[in-house]
Amino acid sequence: MRIYETVFVMKPDLAADVQNGHVEFYKENITKNGGEIIAVVPWGKLTLAYKVKGCSEGVYTLIQFKADTSYVMELEKRYKYNEDIIRYAVVMIDEKKFKLKPRKDPVKRERRVEKRPDGQEASDTEFADEEDEDSLAMEDIFPAEEK
Repeated sequence: MRIYETVFVMKPDLAADVQNGHVEFYKENITKNGGEIIAVVPWGKLTLAYKVKGCSEGVYTLIQFKADTSYVMELEKRYKYNEDIIRYAVVMIDEKKFKLKPRKDPVKRERRVEKRPDGQEASDTEFADEEDEDSLAMEDIFPAEEK
C-alpha cells in the first residue's frame, strides 16, 4: 500500500452537516476498500483563484490515507459523479519524505502607525493627501495644452 493525499473542494453553500456527511462518506469508502486513514484536515472555506462551476469560494478538506494503487481510480470516479464536489486532486506521497505538517494560519500584519510632528499618532488617511517635497505634480509631468 502507498500513501496518498487527496484534497477536495465542496460547494460553499452546503450546510455543515452535509459537508461532514461527504467527509465521512469518503473516509468510510477508503476504509471499506482496504485503505487506512492517516489524517483528516478540514481547511474550511477559502476563496478560489477563479470561478469554478459558478462558485468563487469553496470548502476545502484534506485526507491523507494509505491504499492500493487500484483504488485511486475508484476514488476519483466517486469525486467526479458527486455534484457537491467542484474540484479534487489525488496525489501519491513519497514515503521517505512524508511528514504531516500542520497548516499555518496566515500571518496577520500590524497596521503601520506614524507619528505627527507634534508627537501624536496619525491615521493612515492623514498621510494620504500629503506629498513629499521631492515628488512631482501631474502638471510637471504632463503640461496642460494651450488653445
